[in-house]
Amino acid sequence: MALTATVLDNMVSVSAFSRGKAAQAFSAATDASPVVVLKNNAPFRIITTPDEYAYLSEVEADMVLMAEAMARLSQNVENTGISASEVYADLGISQDELEHMDDVELS
Repeated sequence: MALTATVLDNMVSVSAFSRGKAAQAFSAATDASPVVVLKNNAPFRIITTPDEYAYLSEVEADMVLMAEAMARLSQNVENTGISASEVYADLGISQDELEHMDDVELS
C-alpha cells in the first residue's frame, strides 16, 4: 500500500481529465502508488493497476471468509466436538480395520 506522501503526490482533479491529463494520470498509477481522483477537493475515485485490484479483491474475499469463520468459532466455544473413537463407533469401524486398511493414493 502507498505511503501518505506518495498518495499526496498522486492526486489529480477530475477536471484535469477534461484538460487532457487522463493519460498522465493513468500512467502514474502503479501497484505501490495509486492515483486519487478528486472531485470538489474530496476523493472521488482511485486509479490503480489490474494486478493491485485483483490483489485487493482477493484480500477482501479472504477477510470476509475469515470473519465468517471467526463468527462460527465464537458460536461453538462451548461445543467440545466428537472424538475420533466416537465417530468410528457410530460408523461401525474398528481400530483393527483402520490399521489393516490399504493406503489410498490421491492424484
